[in-house]
Amino acid sequence: MSKITYKLENIPVWDALEKGSECFLCDLAQEAEKDGLKFYLGSSVMNPETRVRVNAYGFCSRHFTMLEEGNPQGLALMCDTYLAKSRDGMQKAFDHLLRSKPGRKTSQSIAEISRIVAQREKGCLVCNTIEERSKRYLYTVAALWVQDQNFRKALNKSKGFCLYHFTQLLEMADKALDTADCHAFVREMTELEMDNLERIQKDVYWMTQKYKSENSDKDWNGCEDAQKRSVMKLVGTCRPLDPVKVK
Repeated sequence: MSKITYKLENIPVWDALEKGSECFLCDLAQEAEKDGLKFYLGSSVMNPETRVRVNAYGFCSRHFTMLEEGNPQGLALMCDTYLAKSRDGMQKAFDHLLRSKPGRKTSQSIAEISRIVAQREKGCLVCNTIEERSKRYLYTVAALWVQDQNFRKALNKSKGFCLYHFTQLLEMADKALDTADCHAFVREMTELEMDNLERIQKDVYWMTQKYKSENSDKDWNGCEDAQKRSVMKLVGTCRPLDPVKVK
């Protein structure tokens, strides 16, 4: 079956699938996100190895903001060393900015500080947690589809995926499954996704029509939240922002 292997995560994948959301992989990613935030605001911040990782990779703006809602002391400890490391890494660029002469030298100094800041903002340890765990979930979905007919039937009756996780799942299948299984899997998942996109389209269209005066007394037909479900299908609710490989 497999070209590559990850640890199977059968129980969480089954549990998430049975909840019947618009994208159960988003639900799993949200759980991974919660665990990542909890870890970096817990006792781990007292571990020198954790602080070294934070200094090297940091967090994206979304997850730094979410960390603000947790343990103030833990976040302060991380910010103290992370700020010091960031300042040290930017000191030379700051000096160049202050000493640069008008014209090309100033432009070069600006470009250098922009490069440093952009490079620093590429990393996010919580995004990395989401990505690494999501790989196992994606692999598990593809593997169970091959190995377990009950799972295959349940998956084909699901509401599909957000477009982000749909493409991620196809990419995983291409890496993990043999040629024949991959072809069959991709075909079934594409049909599933198309059917559910059509369902969402009909729901959100009816929502637009329901607001017209001539339809005010008609039934919503379960479309009261169609706009939210459309957004979830289009972009998902939890996805890593360009995570870097953390050693």
